[in-house]
Amino acid sequence: MSFETWDGDDESAAGRFVPLYVLVNGRTSPRDSTLDLATQVVALPVDTRRLEPEYLEIVRRCAGWISVAEIGAYLRLPLAITKVMVDVLVEQGYLAVGTPAQQKIIDTHVLDQVIAGLERL
Repeated sequence: MSFETWDGDDESAAGRFVPLYVLVNGRTSPRDSTLDLATQVVALPVDTRRLEPEYLEIVRRCAGWISVAEIGAYLRLPLAITKVMVDVLVEQGYLAVGTPAQQKIIDTHVLDQVIAGLERL
């Protein structure tokens, strides 16, 4: 899904036209100052029925860990708008912020073997 933006000229065109500033309620930057383009996010298992289609598409893209920059690229949105939209979804509890390395490691045996191998070097 790609987003179409409204330029005010062609009201007869098919599709949903939404001015970008409406998607982010006029916000120009995320409230979370640590959110950057490399920040990894993942969707949380919550009810998404109340989300606007543009926000729902972001949540769907976040089934696995993905960076803010990747979301913007997939959805063909300006990165500044993407950051604000991701910030909104984090604030509302639809996305979690972190990195894949912060996931719980299930098989510590493999990690122990890697560490032992590095120590032998």
